[in-house]
Amino acid sequence: MEFSILKKIWYIAILATFLASCEKDIDIDIPAGEPQIVIEGTIENGSPPIVLVSKSRGFFEPTGPADIANSYRSDAIVFVNDIELSAVCVEDIPDELLPQFSELAGIPVEDLDDLPICGYVGFDIEGNFDTSYELTVEVDNKILRATTHIPNPVIPDSSYFRLWANSPRYGYVFSRFTDPDTLNNAYRVFTKRIGPNSNDNPADDVYYAPFGSTFLDEFFNGTSLEVGFQRGQPFNSSRPEDTGDEDGFFEIGDRFVFKFCAISEPSYQFYRTFEQQLGTNGSPFAAPNNVITNIEGGLGIWAGYSCVYDTILATP
Repeated sequence: MEFSILKKIWYIAILATFLASCEKDIDIDIPAGEPQIVIEGTIENGSPPIVLVSKSRGFFEPTGPADIANSYRSDAIVFVNDIELSAVCVEDIPDELLPQFSELAGIPVEDLDDLPICGYVGFDIEGNFDTSYELTVEVDNKILRATTHIPNPVIPDSSYFRLWANSPRYGYVFSRFTDPDTLNNAYRVFTKRIGPNSNDNPADDVYYAPFGSTFLDEFFNGTSLEVGFQRGQPFNSSRPEDTGDEDGFFEIGDRFVFKFCAISEPSYQFYRTFEQQLGTNGSPFAAPNNVITNIEGGLGIWAGYSCVYDTILATP
C-alpha cells in the first residue's frame, strides 16, 4: 500500500515538472482602434438642444475626470435644423444648464468648474412636442448626421412612493399610466432627490436614471399598467446614501422629483444596449453586446425627450 501511494506521488511530481517545462510567456499585442467621433446630444420639450462632441478612448487608456474631459472637442460646427449652435465652455455655461452638461458628460456638477469641457447650445431653439430635429456635426473634415423626434407627452395617471416588501423604511417610486394604442412607444425615467428631507439625506445635483430606466411597449401596447422603479443614483456610486441598505431605495422622509419621459424607438435602443453594457461591468463571461447608435458616421446618441415631472414625498 505504501509503495502504491509513493508511486502515485512520483507520477504527480513528474507530471507537474512536465507541465511547468511547457509554460511559455505569450505577449498579445492588441492594436488600438481608430478613434471615432462620439456625439452626446439631447433636446427636451421647453429646453434648448445641448450637444457634446468628443473622441472615443482606447480600452486601456486612463479614465479619470481630467482624462475624459480632455477628450471633448471645442472645434466642431454643430447645427440643429440648419441653425448653428453656440460653442460654450464650462465657465460660461448658464447655471440652469450645468446639470444637463453634467448628465451628458457623466461628471459631477461640482467637478465641472475644474475641467476644460466645452459643448454646443442652441439658445434660439426650444424643443416642442411632436417635432423632429436634424443634427449635423462638422469636425475633422467629416460630417455626422442624426435625426430624433420629441413625441407627444404621456402623462402618468399617478406617481407615488410605496414601501418595498416588509421594509419599514425603504421603498420605490411607482407610476400608473396608459400607453397610447400605437406600437413602439418608448419611455425613460429619472429621479432627483431635492429635499428638504426629514431624514437628513442630501439632495441630488442632477437627475439620475435608475438601472432599467428605459422600456418599450411591445408587451403592453395600448394598456394601462403600474410600473415600479428604483431610485436613480450615479453608476458604481460610493456615496454613503447609495450604499448599504439604502442602495437603490428611497427612504421615508425623502422629497424627490420623478421625471417621466416619452422617447423615440431609436433612442430606446441606444439606452437599452448602453444599460446592458453597464450591467455586464466588464465581465469576460457576458454575452458580447454593442451599443446601438443613431449617429450616421460616428457613435453616440441624439435623443429627443418629451418629459413631465411630479414631486413626491416618501410617506408610508
